[in-house]
Amino acid sequence: MKRTGSCLCGAVRFEVTGPPDKVGTCHCRMCQRWTGTAFTTGVRFPRIAFRFTKGEPQVYRSSPIMERGFCANCGSPLIYWYVVEEKGADRVWLSLGNFDDPSAFTPEYHYAVETQMHWLSDDGLPRFRLDEDENLAAALDAACDRPE
Repeated sequence: MKRTGSCLCGAVRFEVTGPPDKVGTCHCRMCQRWTGTAFTTGVRFPRIAFRFTKGEPQVYRSSPIMERGFCANCGSPLIYWYVVEEKGADRVWLSLGNFDDPSAFTPEYHYAVETQMHWLSDDGLPRFRLDEDENLAAALDAACDRPE
């Protein structure tokens, strides 16, 4: 199974093979700022199942543990990944809306619900708090202790 996608202007295109291992919606403040919306929905794949087929994104280190890629031409947020092993550095997250057929994926959960917009309704999916994620807390602690 191969899925393709691109940024808004088409300068950056990608493809993934195989099924995703997670599809989730994140409501953290960083994702809100990155997308300029109330949340982002990401589709996670093993890094080896992913490749750019046209162009490359500009990369921004948004925190000590994460990098994010966007189109330098149109600004579309495209891809993000953890740079620490504790959170799965061997995986990439792709923004759901950038797939040519985003309806092929269905979110499985909500993350960072403590900063979810109050006007979003509960859809019955499992909900997780960022501030209770022990793995993320450990990854942040480890990343913040590393010299840059």
